This record gives sequence, structure tokens and C-alpha cells, in this order.
Amino acid sequence: MRLRIGVLGLGAVTQSVHLPLLLRRWAEFQVVAVADLSAQRATQIAGRYGIEGVFSSREELIAAHTSGRCRMDAVLVATSGTHGADVLALAEAGIAVFCEKPLALAEAEIARIEAAGARVQLGYMKEYDPATAQLARVLDGCVVRAVTVEVLHPSAARQLSFANLLPAPADLDADRLAAAARATEDALDVALGTGTERGWRDLYAHVVIGSIVHDIALLRSLGHPIEQVHTAHRWGAQGTDPGSVEVTGTLAGGARLHLGWHYLPDYPDYTETVTFHHEAGSASLTFGVPYLLNAPTVLTVLAAADDGQTRTEHRWAQQEAFENELLAFHQFVTDGLPPHAQAAEGRADLVVAQQILARLAGGAVGGEAAGR
Repeated sequence: MRLRIGVLGLGAVTQSVHLPLLLRRWAEFQVVAVADLSAQRATQIAGRYGIEGVFSSREELIAAHTSGRCRMDAVLVATSGTHGADVLALAEAGIAVFCEKPLALAEAEIARIEAAGARVQLGYMKEYDPATAQLARVLDGCVVRAVTVEVLHPSAARQLSFANLLPAPADLDADRLAAAARATEDALDVALGTGTERGWRDLYAHVVIGSIVHDIALLRSLGHPIEQVHTAHRWGAQGTDPGSVEVTGTLAGGARLHLGWHYLPDYPDYTETVTFHHEAGSASLTFGVPYLLNAPTVLTVLAAADDGQTRTEHRWAQQEAFENELLAFHQFVTDGLPPHAQAAEGRADLVVAQQILARLAGGAVGGEAAGR
């Protein structure tokens, strides 16, 4: 079955990753509509790819579906901020959703999504990376002692210089932007409390939920979820630059976690390394720029050999994690095959993210996070 799919939110990840892959997978997907707060950008992208449905809001997109003017089996959500309201509205219209992270910023949002019976898959592409699947096989039966994560995060401009993105639109209405931002601010009020300082709100939304959540999800998917966050520290922040974040914790099974996330605006390239140490060796995943398609993740396995050691590298240049997760979404919608992450997994990851923020901010956080 070929899914009729709409795309809501036409920013960097949609332009560089999702639309090219949806169009490449023409046998599984037909892109029938795009929607963005910028009508100019939606029109440009629709014209570039020959997409008939062009809309400037979630409400317009859903109205076209319910009226029969533009029927959709599914919508890919890649708007900015929280996605809770978008996913809930689409679910109530009977539309399956592929949702880029974050699913939501507050647990209360996810509770409403679950109550609505939403068919939603979270966009955690690392869970669909062939290197991740091979790592799971390598670790099978091993007693993991420790896990280290290091993220070196340059500016978005350095990561996306290759992508030839459309210029920033000039037709964005201030009132509509403010209305969209209010949904995110309301969710942050619930998650962190109304009195939490702007800096902590931004760090939670843009770094913890915006980036570190991928590592939270990856550890969970590999069977080593974070059970308890012990400490979290931040340093090096300058102006709007978030600086560095360090997290320690305990994983299921007793292994200890050390995670370092560093915003380094002029660093040569995005690099993320996740290493598992067990009683007989180590295994590491090294991820590159997430927006660059078919750039293979490297799995390095270190093992004992006689009186020495072996070091083996594995690469899968012909498989793209983003593409694999879209194919899993197709199976989810057409055959009911559960994906790696749905609302329940999103809720578990969000709880850990709130634990991290609570340790970072100490007593300066309220809302849901205060009880973590």
C-alpha cells in the first residue's frame, strides 16, 4: 500500500532529510501535502517537488483531510517546539503520525496523546541505524560495566552548510509566530513550573530534549535505560551558547553512565561517540552529522585475542537510518507492526530528561520536574 502522507513543518531536517527520502521511497509514500507557517516556503517546496496540497497551518491541513479535498493516511510532524498539540489534533482526526523529537515537553501532553489512542512513531533515527542493530548483537550476553557518551556539537550553520536550504522566509506573521510559541511556553510551564528561569527553560527544550534525548532513547532501545540520574553540571555557557553539560547516572543492570555534551560552535564537525565497556572488551558507535544522508555510523569492537587484542570496524554505507525508520513507519501504518518508539517510550525518555534538568537546576525548577 502506498501511503498518502503530508508534511507539517518545512525546516532544516525536512528539507535536508525527510522530503528527499519520502520522494526516493516513491513505492511506499506519496507526498500529497506540505504545510508551514510560511506560505512562501510551503509554495516554494511544493513547486520544487510537484506537491499539490499547500497549506500554512495544522488546522488548514486537517480541514483539507476531513473535507475530502486532500485525504491523508499519515502526517510527518517536524515543527519547532513541542509537538504535543500537533500530534493530538492529528490523532483526533484519525491520521497516523510520524513525529520528530520531541513528542512533547511535558508528561501531561503525552498522557493526552495516549488517551486519544494516537498512532504515533517517534523519530529516533539512531534506533534504526544498522550499526546500532549490530551493537545490540555484540552486547548480547555481555555484562556491561560502564557506558560513556561524548557529543561534540558545532553550530547549526557548520552542520548544514552543505544542505543548500531555502533562505529564511520573509512572510512570517508575528502574531502567528507568537501563537505557535505560546504552545511551547505553556508546555514548559507544566514541565518546569512558571517561575523557572529562561536559561533553564531553553536548556531543557533545546539541549536536553532537543539533543541529549537521542542518547537517552538509544540507551533505552539497547536494553540499558537510564534508571537514575545522580548528578548533572553545566559550565562554559556564553550568551545564547549553552556551553557544556555533564551527566552521571545508573543504568538498568547496574552499569554506570558518564555523559558529556559540549556545544563548540567552531568545532570542525559534529561527532557523537557512545561506548559500552564490558568484562571482555568494548564496543563504540561513532555518529557523524545527522543531516548528511548515507554517511555511515562506525561500530568499533575491541576484544581479547590470545595475548593481544583485535579491533574491528563495521560500516554500512548503503543503509540510511532515517530511511529505515520511514520504512518502519510504513509497516506500522499498513501492517500494524509496532515501531521501536511510540508514546510510552517517549514518556519514559521525557521523565529521564526532566531528571537531568532537575539535577542541573537544583531547587530552581518546579512543575513535573520538581518531583523527579
